[in-house]
Amino acid sequence: MARILVVDDEKSIRTLLSIALTRAGHEVRTAADAREAMVLCAAESFDALLTDVLMPQVNGHELVRWVTARHPAIRCVLMSAYDDTDCRECPFRSGCRMLPKPFNLNDAISLVERILQTPCQ
Repeated sequence: MARILVVDDEKSIRTLLSIALTRAGHEVRTAADAREAMVLCAAESFDALLTDVLMPQVNGHELVRWVTARHPAIRCVLMSAYDDTDCRECPFRSGCRMLPKPFNLNDAISLVERILQTPCQ
């Protein structure tokens, strides 16, 4: 069982991912924005972070940079319907994957399972 933090300003996406990942056997926490996620990361440990890219105030790229600097063992996934930087890998952190929206929940779970099996880079 892994501890996963899901960050998205859309409640429906947080809820769907939380339910799916919990059913897959993981412990899931959610945050509505990057600032809330930073507070959770400072107080708890996580194995993986799934974050939306486009969020108000602090975006997902900035959140991944913050997490990388403070918690390098957390594996990261950026989710976006709009960010076309690279749909396979984040440009500033090796091993950070992209999950294009809309996504199939089974594909999202498979991606999380794969990154959890991959050593942190």
